[in-house]
Amino acid sequence: MRKLKSYMHNYSRAILTDTGVMIKDQQSLSADDVKNSPDVFDAASDPFGDQQESTARSSLESTSLISCVTCLSDNESLSETRGGRSLPANTLIPYAKILHARKVCEVTTELSSYRDDVTSGQDTVPGDPCAELLSSLIEVTIAKPRRQDLVPKKLLLRFGTTLVGEDIVETLMQRSYKYSRPGKSILVLVNPHGGKGQAKKLFLSKVKPILIASNCDVEEVDTTHQGHAMELARTIELDKYDIVACASGDGIPHEVLNGLFQREDRAEAFKKLAITQLPCGSGNAMSLSCHGTLNPTYAALSVVKAPEIRIDLMCCTQESYKNQPRVSFLSQTYGIIAESDINTEFIRWMGPSRFELGVFVNILQRKKYPCELYVKYSAKTKNELRDHYNFHKKKQEGNASGSTIDNTRQEEIEEAQFQLKYSISEEIPEDWEVVDPAVTNNLGIFYSGKMPYIAPNTKFFPAALPCDGSFDLVLTDARTSLTRMAPILLSLDKGSHVLQPEVIHSKVSAYRLIPKMENSVISVDGEKFPFEPLQVEVLPGLCKTLSYNGSYVETDFENM
Repeated sequence: MRKLKSYMHNYSRAILTDTGVMIKDQQSLSADDVKNSPDVFDAASDPFGDQQESTARSSLESTSLISCVTCLSDNESLSETRGGRSLPANTLIPYAKILHARKVCEVTTELSSYRDDVTSGQDTVPGDPCAELLSSLIEVTIAKPRRQDLVPKKLLLRFGTTLVGEDIVETLMQRSYKYSRPGKSILVLVNPHGGKGQAKKLFLSKVKPILIASNCDVEEVDTTHQGHAMELARTIELDKYDIVACASGDGIPHEVLNGLFQREDRAEAFKKLAITQLPCGSGNAMSLSCHGTLNPTYAALSVVKAPEIRIDLMCCTQESYKNQPRVSFLSQTYGIIAESDINTEFIRWMGPSRFELGVFVNILQRKKYPCELYVKYSAKTKNELRDHYNFHKKKQEGNASGSTIDNTRQEEIEEAQFQLKYSISEEIPEDWEVVDPAVTNNLGIFYSGKMPYIAPNTKFFPAALPCDGSFDLVLTDARTSLTRMAPILLSLDKGSHVLQPEVIHSKVSAYRLIPKMENSVISVDGEKFPFEPLQVEVLPGLCKTLSYNGSYVETDFENM
C-alpha cells in the first residue's frame, strides 16, 4: 500500500448543517482502512501546509451560532491539533468559506460511530445491521482565517450521512456556491506598480492561492505601460474567460472597460465578461463598494463566491474625443476634489492622506471653480431623491429575493444600449435644467459618481445603487463658511454629509459641465481628462461585475 499524504493520516467526522459543515471529532486513518483510493495516496505533502499569511482585515461573512459552537470566523483564534492540520470539535465551517470538495477514498467505519453522527439530522441510519459500514472520505479545501487574512487549508472529512461520496461532494459544492458557479476561468491583470509597488507581491502571496484552491483556471498578465490594459481588453478572447480581475487600483478597471467599449463585438463582451477588482492599488473604490474590503484575500473569496450583478456605467464625451466616447464606472470631478486628487500625485507616497491634505488646503484657500452646469434630473430635491432611492432599492431587493442564482441565465446586451441620446455638439436639450448660477459661479465641490465608497470610511455617495438608471451629483458652494464645511467633511464616514443644507445632492441621468476657468483639472475615475466642456450620460445596466451580497455594500442611507 502506498503511503498516505501527510495531512491525511487523520480525518475529522463532520455533519452537514443548514449554515455549514460541523466538525465532530478527529479520527485516525490507517492504510488498512482504505477500500478505494484512486489517486490520492502518495508521498507528497499538503501543498497548502506552509502557506504564508499576513495583514489587513475585513468583515465579509457573519454567522449566528449557539454558544457551544466554535465558528471558523474572522475573530477567532482556533486551537488546532495534530500539527495544525485539524480543527477542534464543534467548529462550524460556513459554506461561504468552503472553496472546493472532492471524494478521495472509501473507508470502513463502525456502525455505532456512524449512528452517533446522524441521530439528530435529517438522514437516517441504513437498515442493514452490519458491524461495519463503507463510507467516503472527502477532501474539503477551506478559506481559513489566520491572523487577519484568509489562507487555503485542506481537511479530510467523513460525513455522517447516507449520501454516497459523489452525492456528498455535489451537495457540498451546491451549498458552497449557492450564488455562483465554481471553477471559473479568470484573467488577472496585475499592475506591478500599483500599491506602492506591492501589487504583484500581494497577488502572488495572498490572492492567487485562494483562486487556485477554488479550482479556478487563472491566467496572469502584468501590465507594462499606461493603456496596456485597454489594449488587452480590445483583443481578449471572450470564450476563454468568465472574469477579468484587476489586481490594481481603480485605473486598470477603467482601462479594461474602455477597451471593451471600443470593440466591434462590445455587446457580446459586456454580456460575457464580469469585470472586478482585487484591491492591490492605492485607490480601491470598486472593491470597497462591491466586495466590502481592502483585504486582497477576502476580495479573492468574494470573486469566487459572489453573484454577478449588472451596474450602470456613465459615458463621457468631450470635443477632444467626441468620435470615441469613454466610459466611467466610478466618478467625474471638477474643482476641489479633482485638484486634490490629480495635483497631489507628486506626494503619492503619503497614501490616502495626500488627498485629504489637498482637500483641506483648497478649502482653507476658499478656491472657487466657476462653470455652467446643465442637468437632466432623475430626482432633483432631497425628498425626491429619497423616494427614488427607496423605490429602486425595494425593486432591487425583489429581483434578488431568489434563494439561488440561475447560472444559465444571461442578460441580453444589444448594440442599441451603447448609443448615446445626447450629443455634445448640439444645443442643450429642452428638458434639461440649468443649475442656479449663484452656485455654479462660486462652485467649490463638483462630484458625480456611481459607487457609494470612494475610499475607506468615505461614503461620498451613500444613495448610490447599482442599476437605477441614474448617478449621484454632489455640489457645494465655496462661500460656505469653514465652521459649516468642517462638519460636512467630518460626516463623510457616515455618509450623512449629503443631508446637510449646504450640500446640493441630486440624482441625474445626464449633465453638461462648461468650465469658466482658463486652467484647472477634470478627473474621471481618478484619471486626468482634457480641461474642456464635459458631457456625461448614464448607460443603464451595461456592465457585469461581482458583489458579495448581490448589491453594493450597505450604506444605511434609508435610516439616515
